[in-house]
Amino acid sequence: MLRVVLDTSTVVSGIIGGVSAGVIDLLVEQRRFQAIFSDEILREYEDVLRRPRLRLHAKVVTSLLSFFETYGLKVASQNLVQVIAADPSDNKFLAAAKEAGADCIVSGDKHLLSLGKFEDIPILNSRQFLQMMHTAETRTG
Repeated sequence: MLRVVLDTSTVVSGIIGGVSAGVIDLLVEQRRFQAIFSDEILREYEDVLRRPRLRLHAKVVTSLLSFFETYGLKVASQNLVQVIAADPSDNKFLAAAKEAGADCIVSGDKHLLSLGKFEDIPILNSRQFLQMMHTAETRTG
C-alpha cells in the first residue's frame, strides 16, 4: 500500500471541502493509501482543526484524528531534519517521510512544494497526487 505524508494544509483543506477533499476521500473512504504521521504532526492537525474560525464539529475532528491513529502509520520521527529554514515547523513532515520511507508527501505549503522532492520522495500538491492516483488506477484497473 502507498505510504503518504499529508501536511496540515492538505488535511484542513480536505475537511473543509477544497481540492484536497478528494485526497481525504481516497484515504478515509476508499483506503487507497496509508497516512504516515508522528505525534508532532498529529498534534498540529488537532491544534489547527480545533481552531474556532474553522467551525468544525468536535466529533468530526475526533473521528479524523482517531482514523489516523487507527489506520495510519505512526513514526517516532527521531530523525532531525533541518532543510526548511524559512519555516522550521515544516521539517517534521520531511522527517516523517524519511523515517517511514514514504512514497510521497502531499502538501499545499509553499516551502515544502518548492523543494519538489526530498531524498527522492516527491512532494506533490493535491491535484498532482489525485492525478497520480487516477493514472495508477487506470493502469491497474
